[in-house]
Amino acid sequence: MAIRWYKRLFLKIFFTVWVTSFLVIALTAFVIGHLSEQRRDRDVFNARVLGQAELLIDRYERDGHLPSPKEWRRYHDDDHKEPRFFPSRVQITELKSGQVIFGHEDIKKFRDPMILNVISDTNREYQIVAETRIRADLAAKVFGFFLSVQVVLLMVVAGIAALLISLMVVRPVNRLRQYTRDLYNGDLSARTDDRLSCRGDEIGELSREFNRMAEYVEQTLQSNTHLLQDVSHELRAPLARLQMAAGLAGQKMSEADQHFIERINQECERINRLIDEILSLSRLEQMELTDQRFELAKVVDTLVEDFRFSAPHHPLHWTPVPYRIKGNPALLERALSNILGNAVKHTPADTEIVISAELVAGNIIIRVADTGPGLSSEQLAKMFKPFVRFTGQQNGYGLGLSIAQRAVQLLGGTLTGSSQPGKGLELILSFPKA
Repeated sequence: MAIRWYKRLFLKIFFTVWVTSFLVIALTAFVIGHLSEQRRDRDVFNARVLGQAELLIDRYERDGHLPSPKEWRRYHDDDHKEPRFFPSRVQITELKSGQVIFGHEDIKKFRDPMILNVISDTNREYQIVAETRIRADLAAKVFGFFLSVQVVLLMVVAGIAALLISLMVVRPVNRLRQYTRDLYNGDLSARTDDRLSCRGDEIGELSREFNRMAEYVEQTLQSNTHLLQDVSHELRAPLARLQMAAGLAGQKMSEADQHFIERINQECERINRLIDEILSLSRLEQMELTDQRFELAKVVDTLVEDFRFSAPHHPLHWTPVPYRIKGNPALLERALSNILGNAVKHTPADTEIVISAELVAGNIIIRVADTGPGLSSEQLAKMFKPFVRFTGQQNGYGLGLSIAQRAVQLLGGTLTGSSQPGKGLELILSFPKA
């Protein structure tokens, strides 16, 4: 089953790392910038208050009195046309006399008071207490920050970091997946390369475990294949002797008892055909896997001609197409031969068989459809299992479609079926286009 794009591990890792790193870096930069800006604003505020206080002190020493804070602000704004930055609450006190020369607020009510000491040109010392109210519009600052150029740079840097981390994790996983697919498709010698298996992390350990598993699978399958071949060959000799003994016994028996000999010969022939099927299955695993490209039409044309001669009672239709498939053509010939043979054996005479091929999403789709009785959904789910038969015919052993499916898998393709009772069976072979 194909993985949907939004469920891929690469995208999950990429977006997780990207969003996390971006938020961490952005929030860190914003907090540091906000604190730095607050410190700068406070320094600017202190300098402005000090400047205004020095003007007030100079005027007080010159004139002997000062206007009220309200008059001072109006005077300052109307005459100099400058924005008002003097604090709303301020108090200037001459330290020697303890007299408040400007402002009469209770400094206990000041919020976050700032205290400055100033010595005038006449060496008189004054104390300035001002309320600092630096209230930044946090929402506006956040909005402005996330629309700034530095945020774009942060997104790019976080994206590059996320991409590198995602590739470090996903690329070796994809390579390991390809080796697993090669092993599934019949390449029992598939092993991970040294660059992957020599890693010192969990992926390297997984790669080494895969190699051990592949080694075990290869040895097990080869042992089973050799066992099937050995047993099949060993059965041939006693089977031949049994047929010979049945023939000799038939010569000494009366004609009334010859049907027993015929029955023995018939069962021996069935055993012989079963041995042939088992040997065919074992030889299939030993077929050479190549990367050659062959014409689909040449293989199908030959099979169609053979079946039209051997099964003339089944009309066979085929339209050649100029497609090419990569692999061993003998595997495709074996698969299609078993599929056509299965259709001929298990459908009534005059049942049409149609072979067609088309290119769909970069894959070559071959369809073999008949107009026979078809299969139920339960039968359809079991039809590729070895030694499974659904009809009452005794001329098969349930290995034909199993061999066909394995041949298709060795070619790197898939074999599936669809059917409805009474509407025939359709087998679908899918191969990547060469």
